[in-house]
Amino acid sequence: MKSSKIALLISSLFLFNYNIFSQSQQSTQGHQEAVSIIVPTKEGGSPDQSYFSAGKDGFLISWGPDNIGEHYQVTDLEIKMIAVSPTGTEIAVYETDGGAVNRLSVWNWNTLSKKLSRRFVDTITSLSYSENGNYLMVGTASVDGLVFIKTQTGTVVEKIYDNTGIVSYAKTSATEKTAVTYSPVGNLTYYNLTTGKLKKKFSVMQGLEQPILFNSSMFLAGVKDDKIYVFQATTGKNVMTVNAEKPLLFSSKEDHNLYYLTNDSRGTYVLNMLENVDNQTVTQPRILKTFVNGPRGSYEIVSGTKAGNEIVLGSKSGALYKTDATAQTGSLRLSSITENMFEKIYDMAPVGEDYYFLTKKQIYKSSYDTGYVTPLGQNSGHNQLLTYGDKIILWTKETREPVQLFNTVTKEVKNLFTPKNNLQSIRLFGDTLVEMENASNINLYNLDSNTFKNVYMGAGLQDAVIASNGKLYVAKSYATNPKGALLCVDMETGETVPTNLGGNVSFALEIYGKDIYGIGVQSTDNTKSTVVFKYNPETKATQGILRLKDEDPDAFSYMHYPLLYTNIGKDTVRAQHLNGGKSYNLKRTASLPLKICQNSSKVVVLNRDGCISWYEPNGQAVLADWYLTTDGQWFEY
Repeated sequence: MKSSKIALLISSLFLFNYNIFSQSQQSTQGHQEAVSIIVPTKEGGSPDQSYFSAGKDGFLISWGPDNIGEHYQVTDLEIKMIAVSPTGTEIAVYETDGGAVNRLSVWNWNTLSKKLSRRFVDTITSLSYSENGNYLMVGTASVDGLVFIKTQTGTVVEKIYDNTGIVSYAKTSATEKTAVTYSPVGNLTYYNLTTGKLKKKFSVMQGLEQPILFNSSMFLAGVKDDKIYVFQATTGKNVMTVNAEKPLLFSSKEDHNLYYLTNDSRGTYVLNMLENVDNQTVTQPRILKTFVNGPRGSYEIVSGTKAGNEIVLGSKSGALYKTDATAQTGSLRLSSITENMFEKIYDMAPVGEDYYFLTKKQIYKSSYDTGYVTPLGQNSGHNQLLTYGDKIILWTKETREPVQLFNTVTKEVKNLFTPKNNLQSIRLFGDTLVEMENASNINLYNLDSNTFKNVYMGAGLQDAVIASNGKLYVAKSYATNPKGALLCVDMETGETVPTNLGGNVSFALEIYGKDIYGIGVQSTDNTKSTVVFKYNPETKATQGILRLKDEDPDAFSYMHYPLLYTNIGKDTVRAQHLNGGKSYNLKRTASLPLKICQNSSKVVVLNRDGCISWYEPNGQAVLADWYLTTDGQWFEY
C-alpha cells in the first residue's frame, strides 16, 4: 500500500486517550461459556475464602463467601489464564483468540481500571506473580521463555540470563531470590534471581499438564495420559504414579498434600488425596468423597481450585460448584453456587418510541418509559432482527437457516429465502435486502417483488451498503482482487471500481446523505491502527474522524445524525459529534458493548452478556441496566 494512502487515512484524527468510567454487577449468575480458570483471591488468607473465576466469555467474576459474584467483562476474547497479586487487588489476565492475538492485561479490581496492556507474539504458557508481588512472571512459547515484568512500572526486566525455553510453570521463593520453573521438555530448573544464573536442573517427565508444586515446594505433580506423576522437587526422583480419569489437580498454599478430582464422563466425580509422607514420598490415593449424577457432556467440570479447606469447581456450561476437602462417606451431590436468572438478549431494533428485543425463544417489545414487556411471538432460534414497517425480518448469523418475515399484527411467519451458504450479514435499504454469504457473495432480495439477484462475488468481503447514488459499496480486505478496501459496484452493469480508501480492510459501513462512514484497520510491521472514516463518492475525498493505536477488527458503527457511535477500543462507546458539537464517551456497565440504537427519546446499548443499558440522548451516564429474567420481566440494576 502506498504511503500517501496511509497519510490520507490517519491525518488530523482524534487519538483515544480518556478515562473509562465503569461499574460491575453483582448476582448469582455464572459464566455464559466454559470456566477456564479459578484462583483464590488471596491464598492463605481468612477462613472465609473468596475467588476469581474467568472463562471464554471474557468475564472476571469475584465470588465472596456468600456466593454472590461481582461481574466485570475485561475482554471480548477468551481468558485462558489469570493470576492474582499477593494483595488480592490486582489481576493479571491472558486473553487470546487462539491465533494471532495474545494479550496480557493487568487490572486494578478496586477501581476496575486497566493498569497495563501488552501484546505477545507467542502464546502465553504460564502466568504468575512472584511471592511478594514485585514481578509478574509470564511464560511464553518461545526460546526466550520466561519474561519478568516489574509490577510497579510495567517494564520488562532481565532476571534470568539463560534462555529458559518454553515455561509452563514458574514460582519464586518467599524472598524472591530463587525461581523454579517447569518446562514441557521435562526440565525442573532452579535459578538464582540475584545473579541471573542457573542453580540446578533436574530431568523429570516431558509434557506434564497442570504442573504444580505442593508441600512447601517439596513435590512437583503433573498430569499426562490420564496418569498423575509426583516427583521429589529437590532431587527430580519420581515417587508416585497414579492412574486417574480426567484428573484436576488442587493444592492450596498451605497444603502438605495433593488433592485431585477424577471424572468418569458419566456424571461420577471422586475427590482424592495423595498424602505427604515425611516429605519423601506420598501415599496411594485416598478417596475423600464420591459425587454422583454430576454435570457431564457439555456441562462437565473442567476447572477448579482449592484454598484452605474449600474447593470451587467450574464447568463447560459456566456454572460453578463448591465443596470442601473433608472426608465424607456415601454418594453425594455437587452443590452449585450459581443460578441462571436471566435470558440473554441477542439483538434489538428501535420501532417508534419502543424497541424490539430478541431472545432465543421470544420476540419482545418494550420501552424505558413504561418498563412493560410485551411478548410479540415466538422465535425459532434466530439471533438477528431488522424492522420493516410493522414486520420484523429474522435471520441467523453463520448458518443456512431460512430468513423469515414476522408480522407483528397477524403473528404470521413467512419464509423469504434460504441462503445457499453461511449467512454473514443482512442490511435493509428501502425494500431491498443486501445479503452477504460466506464473505464471498453479495445478493439483493426485493421484499416487494420477492426477487433474488446476485450482484457481486469476491473474497474477503466484510460489509455492503447502497449509497445515495444508487451504487453498491463493498467493504473488504485490501489484499483480495480487485485491490482496495472499498469497492464501488454498479448493480446494473456489474462494473467494479476500487475507491482511493487506504487501509488493510474496511467494515461497519453507515450511510448519511451522500457520505459513507465506516471503520478501517491499517497494519504494518511497526504500527497498527483502527480508524473511523468518512468517504464521499462524488468528490472521492476521505476524512479521518477517530483513530485508535491498535487493531480492532470487530468494532461497530451506528449513525444517528449528528452523532456517530462506535466502540473502537472495545471498552466503551464513543459518541462522535459530526457538526462540531461536543463528543463524549458513554459510561460502560459490567459488560462490553455489542450494539447501540437510538430513537428520539432514548439511547440503548446491547451488551455482550445480553443485558441492555439505557441513556438519555446526549447523555453519558447510565440511567439503568436492565436484564430480562427467565419469566420475561425486567430486572434493574
